[in-house]
Amino acid sequence: MQTFGKALRNSIPALGLGLVSAFALAGVTAVTAPVAIAQATAKKEFVENFNAANAALSAKRYAEAVQKADAAAPHAEGAQQKAAVEQIRVAATCGGTNAQACITAIEKGKATSGIPAAVLQNWDKMLAGKYDAAGQSAKAAAQTKSNIDKYGGSAAELQYIARKELDAKNYAEAAKFAQKSIDAKGGATAYNILLNALSAQNKMDEYFKVVERVAPVLKQDTYWRMLIDRTKKEPKFKSNEAMLDVYRALDSAGVKLTVIEQKEMADLALNRGNAIEAEKIWAPLFKAGTLGGASDKDADRNKRLYDRAVADAKADKATDLAKSEAEAASKTTGDQYATTAEAHLGAGNYAKAIELYEKALAKGNMDPGAIDLAKVRLGIAQFKGGKKAEAKKTWESVKADNGAAWLAKSWLAIAKA
Repeated sequence: MQTFGKALRNSIPALGLGLVSAFALAGVTAVTAPVAIAQATAKKEFVENFNAANAALSAKRYAEAVQKADAAAPHAEGAQQKAAVEQIRVAATCGGTNAQACITAIEKGKATSGIPAAVLQNWDKMLAGKYDAAGQSAKAAAQTKSNIDKYGGSAAELQYIARKELDAKNYAEAAKFAQKSIDAKGGATAYNILLNALSAQNKMDEYFKVVERVAPVLKQDTYWRMLIDRTKKEPKFKSNEAMLDVYRALDSAGVKLTVIEQKEMADLALNRGNAIEAEKIWAPLFKAGTLGGASDKDADRNKRLYDRAVADAKADKATDLAKSEAEAASKTTGDQYATTAEAHLGAGNYAKAIELYEKALAKGNMDPGAIDLAKVRLGIAQFKGGKKAEAKKTWESVKADNGAAWLAKSWLAIAKA
């Protein structure tokens, strides 16, 4: 799983602070003239140049706006007029493409008294973005942290700091800021940063708790596979007993199975006596020509198994499942009820599967691991049969370490999606 963490870290997209600076630049917005400008005491030279600067700013003639602001500056009187000039300068300078010039204008403007609080906040956020654009990464991170402390921080800002901390191998800080980004409605990148930070600290219990949360939220194959495939790492997992359930969970989560995976799923179903399920898996592959054709190197084997599934499925539908159910009544354990129930589950006969699983569990005398796998499958039948509350209760009762408990976790996540 450490290897996966490293691979995932490399897959995280680069994040520029252009995303953090989520505002319409002041450079494209006219500055509202302060009250003092309209008063008779304002110098004529100031008013004329200021109004010309403001008009040029509105028209995005940034060089002209700066020139007129410079002409107005010597005639500005009082904090309001001086602040208005600096707003024009910053807006016009930052409307261009010179990041360093914008930085200089903002830093100068912030030293001027009378700048409205909303404008200062806008400048602080813009400054972080411009530091990043100018390649001043350390200043960009410091400014963004300062902005977060002052203003709370957007999901993108928090995510940016999380990524910076991850790159610096400050994993605890990366996890903290990534979680804050997620809490602020951050997306996949924030989750990826959090997962990488936890993996780097070998906090795998927390890691998979995050995967449980993220899989039903983002609904992407990557996360579903991470969660469901973890089943195979359980101490007492046996492929012949629970691998089919892994594929069932992946399929129900909407994960696109490869042809090889579909073939294995069909084989496992057939080997477990679930011929109807096996036929349902094989049939589309043969119909599409994916299997059985000239390009299928195992065409003879695959066709033989498919024909067997078709024949056995026909027999099950006719009499065999009914016979198996009748024989189960005379057995001393619930195993045959469970086996027959699983065949009905694979066939989509959920009401009958529920009935027989309940009989299997009531009769008991089964291996504890088999009991918990039966509970997982009972939950699936309940869930697919529209009894979601009962399914949740059933899955929450599963504890075995043969993959059953992890499958139950996976199905609980699937039910949330």
